[in-house]
Amino acid sequence: MKSSIQKITIIGTGNVASHLCDAFHQKGIKITLIISKSIDNAQNLAERYNTLASDKIENIDPESCVLICVNDNSIKTIIDQIPASISIAYTSGSVKLNELPDRENIGVIYPLQTFTKDEALDISTIPFFIESKNDIFQSELIGLAQLISKSVQIANSEFREKLHICGVFVNNFTTHIVQLAQEYAKNNEIDFNLLMPLLNETVHKLNKIPAIKAQTGPAKRGDDKIISKHISQLTEDSKTVYTVLSSSIKKTHSND
Repeated sequence: MKSSIQKITIIGTGNVASHLCDAFHQKGIKITLIISKSIDNAQNLAERYNTLASDKIENIDPESCVLICVNDNSIKTIIDQIPASISIAYTSGSVKLNELPDRENIGVIYPLQTFTKDEALDISTIPFFIESKNDIFQSELIGLAQLISKSVQIANSEFREKLHICGVFVNNFTTHIVQLAQEYAKNNEIDFNLLMPLLNETVHKLNKIPAIKAQTGPAKRGDDKIISKHISQLTEDSKTVYTVLSSSIKKTHSND
């Protein structure tokens, strides 16, 4: 499916904006303007694509589609400042369309992935979820996303929100748990690289079997003696996380 969108204005210079700028630029989409509250950030990103930078929303190219890549709390405020005649898409998983000002061409292009600046990603493998009340504009957003991804589908606001919740568990919580393990390892003079084969095998295993079948460890076995010994060696935050997760695992596998 082809898209009539050939030019994009990017609002935001964070992780998502940086990766999407690069992906669309490589596919021949013209990045006409980068907008950020920080003109320095906008200029730094714009230099990569030989384009313009601004810290003023009123400088938007009216013939471009505006891609809003900012935190959820800022999306409505930004949209309120953009003329209704200009097409807009935002990248949030949690902000619902019906929470925003009604206009002819507004939609969502949500990539289900974690982004970090200067960390390479294969954008083509990332699922993109599209929504718009306008069927024609929705088709244009689908075509735009298909330029950079092999996995593009329509998803309403309720489904996207549920996806985002799953993503928080899979990515954000997992990353935090690993951070706690890294801190514990450092405090106890353990090289965390010794744990990387275990972490890699955990992820590899989850590509093949459901998590409930992959679960191992003292909580699954109901080994309260080991659990208590571990908890006694942890600091407050880690102790709380360990206790809550162990309780949940024990409850899940109580009938095994």
